[in-house]
Amino acid sequence: MRIEGIYMDNKQTEENRKELAQNNYVDPRTIDAQVIGELRKDKIGKPMLVLKMFVVFAIILIALPIVTNMLNDDTSALYKFIYGNNSIVSPIPTQKKEFLDGSVEQIIASSTKMKKDNLVISNFSISGNEINCKMYSYNGIINLDLEPFYLEIYSNSKALLDTIKLTGTLDYQQQDFVISSKKININKKYNYYAKIVYMEDKDYPKVTISSDESGIGSLTCTKEDKKIEYTFKNGYLIGINDYEKIKFAGIESDEYLNLKRKYDSKSATLSAVSSVQEVSDGFIFTANIDLENYVIPDSIVDYNYYKLDTEAKVVSYTQIGKGFDCK
Repeated sequence: MRIEGIYMDNKQTEENRKELAQNNYVDPRTIDAQVIGELRKDKIGKPMLVLKMFVVFAIILIALPIVTNMLNDDTSALYKFIYGNNSIVSPIPTQKKEFLDGSVEQIIASSTKMKKDNLVISNFSISGNEINCKMYSYNGIINLDLEPFYLEIYSNSKALLDTIKLTGTLDYQQQDFVISSKKININKKYNYYAKIVYMEDKDYPKVTISSDESGIGSLTCTKEDKKIEYTFKNGYLIGINDYEKIKFAGIESDEYLNLKRKYDSKSATLSAVSSVQEVSDGFIFTANIDLENYVIPDSIVDYNYYKLDTEAKVVSYTQIGKGFDCK
């Protein structure tokens, strides 16, 4: 019975196999294993590397300013660790300006040294109505009689007291100047200020010249024994009448003779438009110049003479700045 049973089981199994074979059944035990993919470790590791680099960059970005500040701070532990405790910090030198700006008001004092363009004025002192100072040219030669440089004097409250026309010729050597003004009388309890002004045509204040219906008018400027009458047509210069009396009184004989020779030479150069007349107490020089019909010779150096068509405002302002009373 046992043998028969075994036989029957084997027979049944064989029949099952045939049936499964007919149904295309494949026994999984007979299939060889195949590789369908590979899991690579480096694909997993890259995001971690990027994260690590980001963290390092963030640390550097935050720490760098802190480290820099510690290296610049000689009291920090890092600075002392690298450079030691005996650090020497050199002070930053401050460069002092050689000149004060002469185009703004500066205090009148012996320590004041101011400059505008090439004009330098320094070592101020003031007494009564006189200002003492030193002047020189920073570069080249300056003929102040031809250049429109003025010195404005201000009160302690910065109110304008007077405008003075600067005259004379300057080079690089310092020269002493005494500037007089009838409009100032210094009180030593207060400070006074000065400013250098270079006038342009547009800067001169307008002046009114009384004239007739033809537009002819005049401006008479006087100073001591000198009188100059300027004639204008519609506000522009057309003539100069010059009158000056030189007296013996108060003049050394040599100086008087030198002045006489000077005016004789000037009159001779001007020829028919000028004359020198001796009087009991000296001599009188006159010149009547019609600028529309007469050209003043280049050899005549008189800075009270102006060219044809010079504006009345320029003549008036300049002569008043020289101390003339102009009406």
